[in-house]
Amino acid sequence: MKFEQMVRFGFSPTMLFPKSFEDPLVHFTAIQLACRYPNYKAFETFLPEDGPMRAACVREIRAAGIEMHYNSPGVFQVDGPLNPGSDDPAVREAALRCAKMHVDFAAECGSTLFVTTGCPDKGEEKREELMKRYFDFFMPLAEHTAQYGIDLLLEPIERHRFKRLILGPTEDCAAFIARAQQAGAANAHLMLDTAHLPLMEETMESALAASMPVGLGLIHMGDAVLEERSPFYGHTHPPVGVQGGTFDRTDLVEQFGAMIRCGYLTPGRRANVSLEVRPYPGVSEATSIQAMYEKCADAFAEAAERAGL
Repeated sequence: MKFEQMVRFGFSPTMLFPKSFEDPLVHFTAIQLACRYPNYKAFETFLPEDGPMRAACVREIRAAGIEMHYNSPGVFQVDGPLNPGSDDPAVREAALRCAKMHVDFAAECGSTLFVTTGCPDKGEEKREELMKRYFDFFMPLAEHTAQYGIDLLLEPIERHRFKRLILGPTEDCAAFIARAQQAGAANAHLMLDTAHLPLMEETMESALAASMPVGLGLIHMGDAVLEERSPFYGHTHPPVGVQGGTFDRTDLVEQFGAMIRCGYLTPGRRANVSLEVRPYPGVSEATSIQAMYEKCADAFAEAAERAGL
């Protein structure tokens, strides 16, 4: 079974050119350049707020036949003026308005997925209240995405260290999505990021088992470095197989194998899998993302052969 038959493989232009997070012009250029890279069929990023820049990006993405997986910007993950869990109702309202604006941008480029994350955690004593506030943010966002036929995906991110977001352990995220679905958000599902699993002290198998019952719409792949002396330590999205990393080809084979065994990857449909990684140190962005494509395609081929596909 060929890689492209079962996987709609993508990557993050924003992460490949990390200065995109600081400079809208770099972000714009990153999307333009990334449309010219071969093999990839999907992007993981958000679009510029500037109208003409955004329109130019949409034209390039559509012309290249790229499917956009809209990742909400990181402003919702920090305790700032757009924190969905803020003590200030005006800030919470501003966060929802901004998130809906990005959903509108996602619709402009034909995206079918919109990825969001939990808000900052503030300890057990405030967690129940923050969870309520985040639910009150999530539900109208689910309704807003649903009108465009877009699925709203929640990404589990470590609660106890690094980003410290309220959601959180994958099992907690799955319970949150189940609650949202019961409340009417039929388009709410989960996504997973393999780079976060070691940071959350979870396994691929346990995360998949928790996610599949509520629907899994996307998997991000990458590496994780747990050695504190490394510049890639923690929540940095290092490239797969970086020195000191947790994953390389053997681990990729196991990860693709787990996706096949749980039914996420199955013949007859193309599942969404993307890299969310920085370039290798001292290596160009284009060479880095091509090398990782080849590594992942090769690992998938072995996993598929082991599974008899």
